[in-house]
Amino acid sequence: MGTALCWGCVPEAGLVELATLAARHGFPEISVRPAQYFRARRESGWREQLAGTGVSIGVVDGLVGYLPGSDGAAADAERHASLDGCLEATVDLGARTLNVAHYLGDPAVEEAVMAAEVREIADRAAQAGTRISMEFLPGTALPDLATALRIVERAGSPAAGVLFDTWHHLRGGGTGADLAGLEPGQILEAQISGRRTPAPGEVYAPMTGRLAPGDGDAPVAELVRALRAAEPDLVLGLEVFTAERGEMDRRVAHLAAATRKFLGE
Repeated sequence: MGTALCWGCVPEAGLVELATLAARHGFPEISVRPAQYFRARRESGWREQLAGTGVSIGVVDGLVGYLPGSDGAAADAERHASLDGCLEATVDLGARTLNVAHYLGDPAVEEAVMAAEVREIADRAAQAGTRISMEFLPGTALPDLATALRIVERAGSPAAGVLFDTWHHLRGGGTGADLAGLEPGQILEAQISGRRTPAPGEVYAPMTGRLAPGDGDAPVAELVRALRAAEPDLVLGLEVFTAERGEMDRRVAHLAAATRKFLGE
């Protein structure tokens, strides 16, 4: 099972810098933000430098602020791109998947409405020669695995599937039993991280609290085993958001060692 270094582990890194860190510490793949691609294009020689790392780009992560009921403020031009821009980045970088999220979206959006939009996005992706993954996030209209699977099924496009994030699944109260009925092809991408069970009444702050795989007390290993059983070739993207800056190499070295230990066990 392959692994990938996700951009959130070193959010200050540029595209080539992220790929260089991944290569140095044994990640054959990275996931990137659209903004990293558009910034890289301003620099001469970036394609050659990227190719020289030997690291591939699996996922462009991703399209937000587009689905019905989305918070348009979440999709400001500096951090995110339009559907056209995201598809351009995905195709030009040779990524296999564009990830789509209902980040800060209205949870009241009806499934039929969401499914119709997913179908439209998936059709656009298929025309461009790529595919989309729908990432579920608690508190949105795609709050959990079951809902995401239903919406993708209703969309009815072979170019659409689900991104499974262990953090979101556990934060939403999901368990390993929820993965028992997965069929091949339903989960296209995965993101993993360790987690500590929050204390009663603890307030969740988005994009904080994630740990290296194997750290914390959450049953992440159980989830990974279930994902492996359903999709043996699934790439596990390491997504451990951090507000830390500086010493990127040290951070990635720690995460790489923790990931190898976790998967070895």
